[in-house]
Amino acid sequence: MSVTFRLATPADQPRIVAIYNEAIATKQSTADLTPMTVAERQPWFQEFDSHHFSLWVIVHENQVVGYVGLEPYSDRAAYSQTAEIALYLAAEAQGMHVGSQTLDWVAKVAPNRQITTIISRIFGHNQASRRLFEKKGYERWGHLPAIADMAGFSADLEVYGRHFVKPSGDE
Repeated sequence: MSVTFRLATPADQPRIVAIYNEAIATKQSTADLTPMTVAERQPWFQEFDSHHFSLWVIVHENQVVGYVGLEPYSDRAAYSQTAEIALYLAAEAQGMHVGSQTLDWVAKVAPNRQITTIISRIFGHNQASRRLFEKKGYERWGHLPAIADMAGFSADLEVYGRHFVKPSGDE
C-alpha cells in the first residue's frame, strides 16, 4: 500500500477521531479508555500548526487511512525542538507497511521543521509498534512499569526516542 501525506484540515477531524476511537477500543496504543468526540479533541487539534508541530493525514487512493502528528513534548522553551509523535492507522491499513513509510517520511520532514528529537510513548504490550520504531532507528530510552490502569490490566509504558540532525545547505 503506497501512501501520501498532507496537512490535516478541519474537514479531516471526524476521520482522525474515528481512527483514534478504533485505537481506544483495542487498548494497544492509547491510555484513553472511552471514545472521544471531535469537540473533545479540539484542544489537541489546536496544538498543531503548519510550520513546526504539525498534523498530517495519511492518504491511500484518496482515502484517509491514518494520521501522524508531531506535537509539542513540553511547553518549556528548552524542549522547543523536541516533538512527541502520534501515529495511528485505521484497521485496514495496519500490517501494510504504512507505519514504515510514515516513519521514513517523518525522518525527512522533522529536521526541516527544526525538530531534532522525537519521543514516542508505546505500551509494553504493543509489540508491533515497538518493533516498528526499533526498525526505524528509535532506541528505548525509558521503562515505566505498570503505569497505566487499562480497566482490566496494568500496562507498562516504554519511551522510545530518536535524534535527527538539522540539514545543512538549502534542503
